[in-house]
Parts: sequence; structure tokens; C-alpha cells
Amino acid sequence: MNTDIDPRVVVKFDSLMAMKLKTRGFRLPPSTKLASQLSGSNRSRYRGRGVNFEEYRQYQMGDDIRSLDWSVTQRTGEPHIRVYSEEKDQSVILFVDQRSSMFFSSIDTMKSVVAAHISACCAWKVTKNSDRIGALLFNDHEISWYKPQRNSAHVSRILRTLTDMNKGLSSKQRIGSQSGLESGFSRGLAKLTKQKLKGSLVIMVSDFNDLTENDFSQIKWLKQHNDILGVSISDPMEANLEFVDSANISDGELQLPVGPSLNSKLVQYNKDNSLKDERIRQLIQAGGIDVIKLDTSGTHIAQFNQQTSGGGRV
Repeated sequence: MNTDIDPRVVVKFDSLMAMKLKTRGFRLPPSTKLASQLSGSNRSRYRGRGVNFEEYRQYQMGDDIRSLDWSVTQRTGEPHIRVYSEEKDQSVILFVDQRSSMFFSSIDTMKSVVAAHISACCAWKVTKNSDRIGALLFNDHEISWYKPQRNSAHVSRILRTLTDMNKGLSSKQRIGSQSGLESGFSRGLAKLTKQKLKGSLVIMVSDFNDLTENDFSQIKWLKQHNDILGVSISDPMEANLEFVDSANISDGELQLPVGPSLNSKLVQYNKDNSLKDERIRQLIQAGGIDVIKLDTSGTHIAQFNQQTSGGGRV
């Protein structure tokens, strides 16, 4: 008898390691500061792909005359040049949500599994590009921080912890978020903020459930010094919960019979959920943060690639 858990419900470490083979067609997003450019541009802040402007300074004997900035020279009356530095390798930080709210799907793949797959692909792609990968992984009661490094062994350690957190969601002993306490997202974000990151690309992979005003303030603070990309994972049933036929829903332990008779009681729930989603969208856009939207249909890698190619971002 095969007792293996469906890989759409719980990830295996080997499967996340094997995501390395999918990086050939996997596209990392460019800097979100370049997000307004046309699709097809390969400009980014990754190592070896350009230069960064540093400052203006007065011309000195031996400076390249081609670096003269004529507008500053005219304004000051003294010859000034533009000083550049070669771009260095970039740190990419994965901020990965494995809270109990992520352990849900009504059609194919759990949100938590989608998050794990996308995070693994990002980690391997960053390593392949010879950039540094770091991660902050969190669930309802644990936080694991990994400083950025550039090697496969480091990716392996990140993915091992991610696998363990993911498996914990299906455990009978799993602990959900406790009412009245700060959410795992808030605590994870506070931990990330304390790292005082600068010049990094932070990829936030979450359902963004239960975000507070303080969470948004911290995200905006991070955005001042870093590029941030949100990867929002949702399930169609969360957008419009309605039952056409009788069914049983389960949290892995208990079952609850549901059916069309409940739909009248779900009108306010759907309305509140829609307002919450709109509020999150507005606040994220107000902070100048790009968001990629993925669902639980099982086509999340293709969805990610399509949107990082320039189509479909919020």
C-alpha cells in the first residue's frame, strides 16, 4: 500500500532540489525599479550587467573627458564629471510564508506548495546567475533566517528547512496562529527589517493574509533601500466562496458537511474578503510594489514566467 502524501499537498525535499533542472526556462524578475519598461528588456541589477552612478565631482587631471557633465559644469562654473562604479553582485532574499492559512486549495495545489516551488526555482536561478541568495522562512510559530550566500550547499539548507515547515502544516500536531498574538507574517517581517538590508531584491511569497497597517509601513520602509516583488498566492474559493453541490471540507483532522444552503450566509464573508483584497492591492500599489498573482491550479511556474516576462502584474 502506498502511503506517500500527494505532492500537491506536501512537498518533498528531493522535489525542491530537482527544481534546479527547471531554471533553464525560469525567469527571475528584473529590478522592480525597471518594471515600467517594456517587456523583453534584460536590464537588471545583477552582477556584471552595467554600472551605477555614484556622484559628481570636480574634474581632475587624468580624468576621462568623456565623463564630463556639461549641465553641472555650466551651473557651477567648474568642470565636473560623473563618477560611476561597476555593478556588484546582488543579494536576493526570499521571504516565504508557510503559515496555516497557506495550507489550502480547492482545485489542485496547496498554496504552501506553490510557495515552496516558486521559492526553490528562484533560489536555484539566483545561484545559477552567481548571485547571493538569502531567505527568511516563517510559519505561525517559527522563523528561520539565512544570510545571503553564493553556493549550492546553502540553497540545500534553505530548502531543507522549507520542506520541514511545509510538512508541519499537514501534521496533526501543527499549531495555528493564536488569537490576539502578533501574526507569523508580522514577526517575520520585523525580523527581516532588523537585518537592515540595502540594495537587495526581496521576493515576498505569501497569501498576504491578515496584514496590518504596521506590516505595510515596514514593507514601505524596506522598499526605500531595496527592490521588493510580491508573489501573491490565492485560491478561487477565497475570492468567491459558494457551494453548488453538497460536499465535505476538512482541515486534515475534522470534516464539515457543506452545501448550497450555506450560500446565503456567505454573502457578507465574500464581500468582506473582496474589500480586504482591494485594500491590500491599493496599499501595495501606493508603496510602489509590483505584485505577481498566482493561483492553485498547478500551473504556477508557467504563470510566474508569463508575468515576469511583462504580462499580468498588478
